[in-house]
Formats: sequence, C-alpha cells, structure tokens
Amino acid sequence: MVQAPPPGLGEIDALVHECWSRPPRAQDRALPLIALLGRPGSGKTFALDHFEAVTRGAPAARVDFAAADEQRPYEVAVHLAFLLARKHTGIKPLRFPRLLLGLLAVQPELSLTDREQATRELRKALRQARSRGAAVDAGEGISSIVDSLGLSPIPGTDLIIGVLLRGFEYMPTRTFLNQTYHWYGSLGPPTAMDELVELNLHSRSTAEEHREAVDRRLCEAFLADLRAAYGHARRDHNCLVLLDNIDHSHGTRFLDLLVRLRAEHAVSQPGRYDPLLIVATSATTRAVPGPADGRPGDPYIQVADRASYADWRPRTDAPPADWWYPVRLRDLYEVEVSLEAGRHPVHATRLARATPLVHRLTYGHPWSVQQVHTAIGGLLAAGVSDRDLYGLLDTPVPGDGGDPVRRPPLGAVVRDYLLDGLTTDQRAAAVPVAAARTPAAAVNSGLLNELSEHARDTVMLELRNQLWLFAPIPEDANTRGGRGPSGYLVAPGAPEERPVLHPWLRLLLLEELAGRPAPVGGPAAWQHAHQALCAWHERLSRPLDALYHRLALNELDTVVMHFARGFGAADAVPWLRELYHVTAAPMHRAQLTDDQPSHNAGQLAREHAPAAYADPVTGRPLAELAAALWLAGDPRNRLPPGRPELNYKISAMFRQLALAADADTDTLLDEAARFTD
Repeated sequence: MVQAPPPGLGEIDALVHECWSRPPRAQDRALPLIALLGRPGSGKTFALDHFEAVTRGAPAARVDFAAADEQRPYEVAVHLAFLLARKHTGIKPLRFPRLLLGLLAVQPELSLTDREQATRELRKALRQARSRGAAVDAGEGISSIVDSLGLSPIPGTDLIIGVLLRGFEYMPTRTFLNQTYHWYGSLGPPTAMDELVELNLHSRSTAEEHREAVDRRLCEAFLADLRAAYGHARRDHNCLVLLDNIDHSHGTRFLDLLVRLRAEHAVSQPGRYDPLLIVATSATTRAVPGPADGRPGDPYIQVADRASYADWRPRTDAPPADWWYPVRLRDLYEVEVSLEAGRHPVHATRLARATPLVHRLTYGHPWSVQQVHTAIGGLLAAGVSDRDLYGLLDTPVPGDGGDPVRRPPLGAVVRDYLLDGLTTDQRAAAVPVAAARTPAAAVNSGLLNELSEHARDTVMLELRNQLWLFAPIPEDANTRGGRGPSGYLVAPGAPEERPVLHPWLRLLLLEELAGRPAPVGGPAAWQHAHQALCAWHERLSRPLDALYHRLALNELDTVVMHFARGFGAADAVPWLRELYHVTAAPMHRAQLTDDQPSHNAGQLAREHAPAAYADPVTGRPLAELAAALWLAGDPRNRLPPGRPELNYKISAMFRQLALAADADTDTLLDEAARFTD
C-alpha cells in the first residue's frame, strides 16, 4: 500500500497492511478476522473503499451483505472464490479445484446414487461446465464481466464454474478427478466418491443438519484450496476479503463457520494456516461473538490507535471467538477535520478556519463533518459571515434546484441518518434520553415509563450496541472554548462516571426535544423531561444534578444563589468543578436571540437572575459568568472560530470575582487566563 490513508484511518491502514503482507521466507501465520465496528457514518465503507483501491491488482474480493441477496455460507465461499480467481498481471491466478468439485456435486440438477454412477455424472458435469466456461471468454474478458456485475450481486453458477475451471481447461476429466477428489473422504465415508454422493444427498435434503454439513464441507474446501495455492507458490501478499455490513444474518453465519474451521484446523494441524485476511464492517456489536457490548472502554473491543497484529495474536488452542479482532473506528482529530476542509477547494481556507466549530459540534464524526462542511460552504457562498453561523443546523440541506424552504434542515437530516438501525419507537425514546446527563439516569428515573414496552426495554441496548455511548468528558475551560488541556479539575480518586450519549447525537436529539409541542393540558416535552429528572435527583439527594436540570428550566437565579453561598472558600477548585458541572446543562433554543452570545449572557442574567444582577460586586459577575458558561456549552455560541467572543466575557467575570474573593484569588485568575487570547 503506497496510497496515503484517509484522515482517521491511519491506524487501521497500518493494521491491515501488517496482516496483508507476507514477509519473505517467513512461516505461515494465523490471521485475524478484523471487524471494523462503528456507528453510522463512522467511515466503515469508506475504509473498505480505500483498501479496495490500494490492493487493486492483487487477489482481493469485496461483498456488501446489505446489497446481496440471502446467501448460505457455502454460497458466500463460492462467491469469494469467483472474485479471488480473477486474473492479475504478474500474479499466478488462484485455483479452487476442491471447491469446484464440491460445487459440481451439489448442483440441483445432479442426482448421485453410487460410486460408479457418481463418477460418470461428475465427468459429464465437468465436460458440460467446460463448454459453458469457454463462453465466459467469448467477446470480452472476465474482468469486464466482473466490473459489469458490480461488487455485491451474486454471479450465476455457470459463470462461477467457468471461472473456477480456469487452469484446468485442457486437463482430461479423468485426470482432474483423480488429482482432486482424493481430498474428499478423509473425514468419514470410506472413499472420496462416497462422500461426494453423500454431499449430493445432503444438498437435496431440507434437514438443517444436512444443510450445515454441506456448508461446512464446501467452506473447508475453500480454505484448503487457499492453503494449497499458497503452499505451491511464493506470494508477497495474503488474500484480502472485504465484507461490508456483516450484521446482516447471512454474513455473520458465514464468518462464524469460517472462524470455527480455523480454530479446529489450528489444533489439528499447528503451523498450517490459511492465507485469508478478512476485513469486515458492522454498525453493531451484535455481529461479533463474545461478551462485547459497545460500552466505552469495552475490553473486548480494541481502539484503533492500539490495534496491531501482536495485540491480537491468539493461542494455538484459542476458541473461535478469539479469532475475531473487533476494532472500534474513532472520530476525527481536530487537525484531521481541518484536512477534510480541503475537499471543498472553493472555500477550503475559510472552512479550515471553522475547524474549532466543526470539530466541537460533531466531535469529529466523519460523515457529519462532511455534511457540516458542505452546509457552511453553502452559507459562505451565499455571503454569510463565518461569525454568523448560529443557525447552522437550521440550514436547508443542499439540493438540486427547488425551493430551499421546502428542503429539510441539516440537523434533522443528520439526526435521522445517525439513528439508522433504530425502530420508530426506539427513535422516539432516544429523544427524552438525551435530556438526562447520563442515559442511565433517564432509565432509572422512570422518564421512559410512559413509552411502549419495546422502546423502553431496548432503546438503551440498541444505542450501546451501535456504539453511541461515550466516555464522559471532563467539564472545564476546555469544553467552553478556553485554552489548555482538559481534565485539570477532575478530583483525585473520583469514581468513574457513567457513560454519556455521544455529544453530537445528544445535541441533535435535544433540538428535537425542544421542538416537541406540549400535549393538551400538560407541559412541553422539554419541561416535562427536566422537571422529572430534577425531582428524581432531589429525592436521591443529588443537589448538583438537580441544579443542572433546574438550569435547563431557566432557573438561573437558583443556580446563582447556590454558588454565591460557596463563593470565597479557601480552595476554589471544588467550587469551579461544581460550577462547570452545573452550567453544562442544555439550553432551550428559544432562550437565544439573534444577538451576539456575549449580549445574550447579560440578557439571560438580567431576566433569569434579577436579584443577583442587582449586586454589582459579586452577584452580577457571578450571574453573567454562569450565563456565559451555560451559553458556551454549545459550540455554536463559541464564535468566531478560534477566538470565541464569549471568552472575553468569561475572562472578565472571573477577574471581577477574583477581586471580590477572600481566598484563593490566584485560582480564579488562572481560570480567567484560560479564556484570555
């Protein structure tokens, strides 16, 4: 691979390259089944596009199980053999004689009854297959035929057999059978022909155990052919198979059987491994066997920047589940978001300047970064300043002609895409879940009790399986537009916090919650959710979490009163920690005007904390500081990108409070400096 990997895929590219290459004179080695796990839009298919491009000209195959018809495991193996057997310049084509013979034996038009009759019928089938295979090359090359088929549609049996016969066109049928069929019969029936007869009988049976026996034996033949092909010729690379969307049932069945065969072969014949490197993708952890459940820090799923062959290498007697290597795709770093701006050459420079906004808004979610870049590019083309992007999520998605007013807003389009895979009632349940600081609080508080039993019982499981749970981010200056690293306020020995929703998905769900109308005679959905959560936290004596939801209900005065009582303590760090915790509360969009965020901070303080605002010494700066930190929790209020104008307000209020503090003034001044340009 010489092509540079796309942003966010460098570590995955290194892992695949390490496993794909066959070092000179090295012994065969076991290969992992790499399962790339990622939420919708995380770049799974994009990764396979990259690997397909950089391995062009080498034995490789790609199948998308979401687009392919239902296939039995042996049919998947046959499909892959068909793709791997294609000709490549300078590379000896792969041959699959064992699989070919087994495939001929299970053809529905063939009925085998005994050894002699089976021998005659198989010779006849081979001769007929040769005549059909000759037609494959008539008129156009096989590569053109494959290209016209696309990646996922299943080729016809005649075409497959014709390709698999390549290399055996001029070999007498008797010789081909004598050289190939001896592999059969090694595990049970007295002779190879007896097993082929039995295989034919099982293929026509409806009994599940017979169908499984056919799948197993033909998949074994597929792997045996690959081992033989690599044992007879020196090759620089292993076979690469790219399988997209394996969370569809037939994809998982094939891979479960494959790793089971690998594990058994590793025990029975140590040191002899097949050369098949599989890179698969799934949007859910359910496709991977074992205890992985998708929670942050799941020890059974490796993170991309720690993935390597040495990290995976299993024992010889490892169980089948250990032959999988699930790797979680990561979001883009801020510098990678800036590089992505280059996809839009007309506005690349101005989009690069918007990187702090785009990265903090999406947290680097790859597909969302592209959508937000496109939306910002449209606004810039329309003459909107990069200081006026507050209504970004309300921007109609780009389209070809038509009335822009009729196009759906960006926020709604992205939200629907991210929730792909959830049922309608699960999507509805995810909205109130976003109101809670942690999804566990939404469940435990009874907030979902009014929903359907299916939604209530499955929405959290589905969000976790789709990797939407996120490790909590320490709340401090870093998350409000300030400078410096994050985590400096975390208390030593603090217990591990519960997972949270991915911040980008949560923001989009909160936008929907804010827009839900109030039922007749009841409070609006926003008020109902936060009132219920506030009451639950108060019953459990959790005052800070209760204040968090009170602030979401615009009770800024209550919040200011609480922090006024604790102001001036000998150690200001716990006070700061609590202030950032509470002011991380979500804000209803109706509270915002089209004015600049710094002006909104003063307006919020005057309107929602009038008593404190009347005190110019500590009350007013504390009220404006709390309001400014509350506003700064939303990246759209931290404009312009790179120099958020709210920073001046926050820094000034910290400095005013430092002048009024009786103790630990330097801590408040240090905090002010974090917001100083």
